Amino acid sequence: MENVFSCTGYIKPNTVISNAFIEHFMLDANGSYVKVYLYLSEYIQAGKTDISVSELADKMDSTERDIIRALQHWEKKGLICITVDNEDNLISIDMYNPDDVYESIKKDTQTDEVIDDIASTEQMPFSGTKETENRFLNSKPVTVSPKQLKELASNQDFKWACQVIESFLERPFKPNEIELISYLYGTLHFSSDLLLHLYEYCISLGKSNSSYIQAVALAWHERGVKTPEDAKKESTDYNTAHTAISKAFGLGRPLAMIEKQFVEKWQKDWSIDLSVILEACNRTMLKIQKADFKYTDGILDNWHKSGIKTLLDVEKADEIYAKNKADKKSQKDNSNSGSYRYNTTGSSVNGYVKKNQFNTFRQRDTSHAEISELEKKLLNR
Repeated sequence: MENVFSCTGYIKPNTVISNAFIEHFMLDANGSYVKVYLYLSEYIQAGKTDISVSELADKMDSTERDIIRALQHWEKKGLICITVDNEDNLISIDMYNPDDVYESIKKDTQTDEVIDDIASTEQMPFSGTKETENRFLNSKPVTVSPKQLKELASNQDFKWACQVIESFLERPFKPNEIELISYLYGTLHFSSDLLLHLYEYCISLGKSNSSYIQAVALAWHERGVKTPEDAKKESTDYNTAHTAISKAFGLGRPLAMIEKQFVEKWQKDWSIDLSVILEACNRTMLKIQKADFKYTDGILDNWHKSGIKTLLDVEKADEIYAKNKADKKSQKDNSNSGSYRYNTTGSSVNGYVKKNQFNTFRQRDTSHAEISELEKKLLNR
């Protein structure tokens, strides 16, 4: 395998190895993989640009398969990017800064932790579609200008709120937390009372991560929450619906994320009353004897299209349905009555025989006595 590939990357001369590589990538790697990475780093930093897999294998006293396996390992870690041709032959490698790669991984991990926090929290801090939720969770850390920080530093109300929040956290502020509080107070105009309620609420759920608190704050701001009372009502209304639906379905657990999205659509998008949603849940259980959000969604979709939003609307719709069903049955009975003829022989129930392809013509109405008399005449002939 003599394909030659070029290596290009960030690493400067003198074979500088990033501390991030040593601390976060090297320790759990196979020793032969580390040798390949170090040699590639030295090769590039020496100003060389061309090397082949077979040459690497010779220098490392390894097989080409081992070299390729090492390169694939570092690609999975995000430290290099391998380019192959149409025949899957290796033609080039790009090397990335381990510091940047580690920071990216760290950021993704923090986002995942926030998502896990929210997914595992029975009392959800905000409601919304998946798109809205992702927008809050993936929001970049907020920033404030030095001028704004200077102005807030002389604001007694802000300083008091910061002192109380710091006591809630039971530790000194981190730099990003100070910026977040400054942004909420100075840019989004959260009152000191609302700020205190925000931190008290999140900490009561066991969540003090600034990314989590930022997600909650942005959601409250979008939903027009201005006071602690608004925030309490928002959380109470939202959690009441989830608890009631979970009980109606007999789940015995908090709703899963996908189930909450159904509830969000029913309540927010379709503006259907909670009592109507619970009625649809009850009908689902009676019909199929199991909790099925898709089945309930079908019921509510039909009601939504019919303009049904309250239990009174449901009752009226049931009456109309029952009347239409009765009318259809009556019409069917009337149409069927025309397809029967009366039979005087008594061989059918109630004297009627249903017409078919064998008796659609007019039948004789000869009595039994007449038939007996006719038989006697034929025998005496």
